[in-house]
Amino acid sequence: MYIDDSIKLRDDLPDALCQNFKELEKYYQKNDWFSFDNLFEVVEGSVKGYYHNGKISREDLDLIFRKYGIA
Repeated sequence: MYIDDSIKLRDDLPDALCQNFKELEKYYQKNDWFSFDNLFEVVEGSVKGYYHNGKISREDLDLIFRKYGIA
């Protein structure tokens, strides 16, 4: 589990997704791995859903996966 702070995401990603990222980062900073892991699974599914529905680009998808270590 990691967050690569060197990878910057675009500012206009869907609001709900941005909120999830903020929450993930909060858990990461607190070393709350249980909460991080639970939300991580939700975020992974959401990201894929946004991509399949055309709400984010393939480039966004790849950057998000690299930033949050999603395989």
